[in-house]
Amino acid sequence: RAAWQQRANQFQLMSITDPLTGLHNRRYMEARLAEELSRSRRYDYPMSFMMIDIDDFKLYNDRNGHQAGDRALEIVAQCLRAALRKVDVASRYGGEEFSILLPQTDLQEAGVIADRIRRRISETKFPHGNAQPLGSVTVSIGLSSYSAALDSAEAVIRAADRALYHAKSHGKNRAYAYQGAPAGTGRIAANQTQ
Repeated sequence: RAAWQQRANQFQLMSITDPLTGLHNRRYMEARLAEELSRSRRYDYPMSFMMIDIDDFKLYNDRNGHQAGDRALEIVAQCLRAALRKVDVASRYGGEEFSILLPQTDLQEAGVIADRIRRRISETKFPHGNAQPLGSVTVSIGLSSYSAALDSAEAVIRAADRALYHAKSHGKNRAYAYQGAPAGTGRIAANQTQ
């Protein structure tokens, strides 16, 4: 019976883990985000969310091969683990995109964490990283935070994704925050740049 339980636990862990990076997968992240939003509503505390995308990753893969690309994904995952607190939840959201759930964290504090992640990755040595357009492997980050305007998991993800798109279209290697406003409108603000 103990062996069966151990095997069941292994299968459970495999179902929520990205096999390449060892981070949680998208399905797990979306479930945790919904749980954390519920807690934020109930206890009235802040919660922030990040979408992170490796800049020019397709170019990196095309130039260096998929094995080098896989290694770059592993290194980014290591950087994320090193830069986060124990309460934070990191996941590989898909392809070269990662997400981070920051419980009990307002947008300003999330910006500090985003800048720490961005710097850590740009300062890390990657195989073939100096061949990248910015001279190293870099990431762009979009941030959002639970608010009256962003009160569902879908809205929080969509806002972070919109901020990420803004960061990428304004020069990459940047972090931008979605600043929600009443009636579902919102603006994008530079949290920090290079």
